[in-house]
Amino acid sequence: MKNPIRFILILMCLILIFGLLGGCARQETEDAKEEPQGSEEPTPKTVDFTEHVEFKWWLYATQNDYYTSYSDNPVVLFLNEKFNMTLTFEQPAAGTETDALSIMLTSGNYTDLIDSSHYTGSVSQLYKDGVIIDIADYLEYMPNLKALIDANPEYRRSAFNDEGNMLRLPEWHTDFPDLWGGLVYRHDILEIMTGGNVAFPSGNSIPTTVEDWDYMLPLIKSFFEASGMPEFAPLILPAQGLFETGHLLSGFGTHRHYFEENGTVKFGPMEDGFYNYLVKMHEWFQAGYIYQDFASRTTDLFYLPNPALTYGGAAGVWFGLAGQLGTALSLPEHGLNVDVRAIPSPVDTKNGIDGAPDFMRPRKDEFVGGAMITTQAQNVERLLASLDFLYSKEGSIIRSYGLDADNAAGNELYARFGLEGGAFTFNERGEPVFSEALINNIDNVDGFQYEWFFGNRLPGLRNNSFDIPSMIPVADEHTVYAWDKYNVIETQRRKLPIALFRTEEEENIFSRNQAIMDDYIDTMVLKFILGVEELNEASWNQFKEQLIQHGVKDNIDCTAKTRT
Repeated sequence: MKNPIRFILILMCLILIFGLLGGCARQETEDAKEEPQGSEEPTPKTVDFTEHVEFKWWLYATQNDYYTSYSDNPVVLFLNEKFNMTLTFEQPAAGTETDALSIMLTSGNYTDLIDSSHYTGSVSQLYKDGVIIDIADYLEYMPNLKALIDANPEYRRSAFNDEGNMLRLPEWHTDFPDLWGGLVYRHDILEIMTGGNVAFPSGNSIPTTVEDWDYMLPLIKSFFEASGMPEFAPLILPAQGLFETGHLLSGFGTHRHYFEENGTVKFGPMEDGFYNYLVKMHEWFQAGYIYQDFASRTTDLFYLPNPALTYGGAAGVWFGLAGQLGTALSLPEHGLNVDVRAIPSPVDTKNGIDGAPDFMRPRKDEFVGGAMITTQAQNVERLLASLDFLYSKEGSIIRSYGLDADNAAGNELYARFGLEGGAFTFNERGEPVFSEALINNIDNVDGFQYEWFFGNRLPGLRNNSFDIPSMIPVADEHTVYAWDKYNVIETQRRKLPIALFRTEEEENIFSRNQAIMDDYIDTMVLKFILGVEELNEASWNQFKEQLIQHGVKDNIDCTAKTRT
């Protein structure tokens, strides 16, 4: 070896280098043991509940016969005790909510939480203006909410805006909710008029197409004419000439508002189906099938149309309630025996329509309102950790069905109505078993409003997985379950989530345009149905052109851009 010293130096350097590399590798291995792996969920952060805290919550008015403030709601009182806090609700007088909220926001002196149901501006803009916080920054304190978001993509889409902010506490459904109302008809009339041989052209046992209704309505009209009733209504429309909920309209392939078709956002009154609807309603009105004085009934709620006719046996088809189905409207002492059945919107098959989604049915991920947390709130971690209980299975049941036996004791409202044992008990599977006291109150107490015993104004999961006995009629095809089975998937595919995240500028443009368009649409719909304005290709094109002039294309673009 020519230079042994050089060789030794090189060998020593190599040993030193490999030693360092080995040390780094060992250190990386130790670090890997200490750091959580990407596949593992981080441990949720906890908070200390030993110190009592208070939070003020702005909420719209409470109007019931049980308590004057939502601060006295039984589920609110339960949460206060469970989490060592006090939730107090600041509520303006009914009818003043929008103005009162605007005044509070302008003053800069906010409550800790604000229900957003009556806020007409941009929620995103409130965040940019420093009024509310981004709840997404606190999800580590809300493991139940986070788990729901992670497991349900539809929940995630409705929870966050395009920038990834969560600006309101959501109110989601555990399942597709049952419907409390929908279109109904008097099947007993058809039985009488056909001698028991009802034969809808569709071949179905209930009317499902426009052609079926063309068969049904003349029979109902003839029945009432033969009965000698001074006033009757084969079909009752709302005073606007259409249902804002989309009933009837959806069977013509359109809606009163915005909807989605094959990934494209559309505005119902611009679609050909809207024209076909108007043509058919004018035809039925001229034939005397539609209640002739419908346009004057401006104070009637669409779900309580002309009560004298519906409850007096003088209506054939109307928007009915679950409690009206079957023989509920019969008056045997007066010889009135009825059979009211639930039906879907009729499908306009002659014009190529193949389904009638029920736009009134909420999506699982759809919610209106939701609580915003303001920048003036203290102990935010504590607040959100407490409200996270309402996103758990147990919490969602209590929120939606009231207090169980273990938590109802001592509640004055429950005691007053004999519910000391709670609205329900949990069985071994963690499911509610409803008490006879609750069932009997619903059945027998005049004016008993069960929702005020629950906590449905709070954020969380609206649990609709369980039926309260006696609230839902017998499960057969002619009851509320008939509404449930119609086009659930079609509804979810075509119904838009409510757009929530427009900027202030977008919201101003959208609201201004929409107000003008709505006034114009309401006026023209009645003119077309009543025949005051002739409906033809020329007048229809003029109608659409006027909507374009009022900004409908901008509003469609804005809705498509901001939908979640």
